[in-house]
Amino acid sequence: MNSLKNTLIRCFLPHPTNRSELGVAPRILVVSTTAMGDTLWATPALSNLRLHFPKAYIAVLTSPTGREILENNPHLDQIILLKEPLLPRLLSMTKTLKREKFDVALIMHISQRLVLPLCSFSRIPRIIGTKGINKGLDDLLTDPLDARFEHEIERRQKILDRLNVPQTVQTLSYYVQPQERIAAREYIASASTRNQPLIAIHPGSKDVFRRWPADCFVAVACALQKKFGCEIFLTGSPSERRLLQKIGQRIPNSQIICSSSIRFLAAVIEQMDLVLSNDTGPMHLACALNRPTIGIYVPTDPRICGPHAATCATVIYREPTCQPCMKRRCRDSFCFLQIGTQEVIEACSKTLESLKKNAVSQNFDLDR
Repeated sequence: MNSLKNTLIRCFLPHPTNRSELGVAPRILVVSTTAMGDTLWATPALSNLRLHFPKAYIAVLTSPTGREILENNPHLDQIILLKEPLLPRLLSMTKTLKREKFDVALIMHISQRLVLPLCSFSRIPRIIGTKGINKGLDDLLTDPLDARFEHEIERRQKILDRLNVPQTVQTLSYYVQPQERIAAREYIASASTRNQPLIAIHPGSKDVFRRWPADCFVAVACALQKKFGCEIFLTGSPSERRLLQKIGQRIPNSQIICSSSIRFLAAVIEQMDLVLSNDTGPMHLACALNRPTIGIYVPTDPRICGPHAATCATVIYREPTCQPCMKRRCRDSFCFLQIGTQEVIEACSKTLESLKKNAVSQNFDLDR
């Protein structure tokens, strides 16, 4: 079926245009149309593009989630929103991209089959991306790169090598606005009862197979409360409300932040002394905000999707017990039982003790 779809798509594609070299002020389209973590992984590349091409016009084609992540990014001139379903909007989107007359498209990560054909329909002379992750449409890349075992941030940076862009910046970036920071401070001040360390725990994830057991998060939170008198904030999306409530009712005086706004979540995370999370987008958001972070990994490999060049992050990792890992088909991630609560408590305690000793954390005083 996928082969048939691709054959039909190719029937309507124009002939490839001639490749062109970029000038000092190229028009660059960065394509990243997936989730929070995938979008954040593109931010070092955006920084490096701007450093190398200060006069370039840099736009990004992204999802609604990506738009929230990239709003106010100073390295971008334009955010073009990709709305789904794409098929009925294909003609209008093609007109939009043609009008911009981009010199090159950098395919960072896509999940929709029609996005790469969209770039071809828009007659962008150069389309650079990694082979093997384009739903069988690698031949639409004018500059295909071989896939290698490397971190996803490194893979995105390698795409820039074709433009001779140095990998100067390695860390993620996110830009909280002053009014967002003020709102988060006010919210935390109203929810907090003591001037104590603030800990955000993110127990969910879009994929169930990435979740450490809820009982384990409860045990860690209660232990940290007893040892440090911490304020516990449970974060998640509206779809995770039941999970947060299930955990929250077992952690005394905990607060639930169940918001669909990434901007608000980011502003809250920025105020935290520690973030404890599964392998999911908000963990990478915490790294982008340079907050002390503990990430729990089992079925996913942190060498590919873990914190990258983040000195504030600690990863607790065990290899999956099932080979091959069933991933989304797994309904009982018993491989997570390899990570005990005491190990996580010790990692969190070490981070909090270090923050207190070195006076790094500013959240003991909410007037940041």
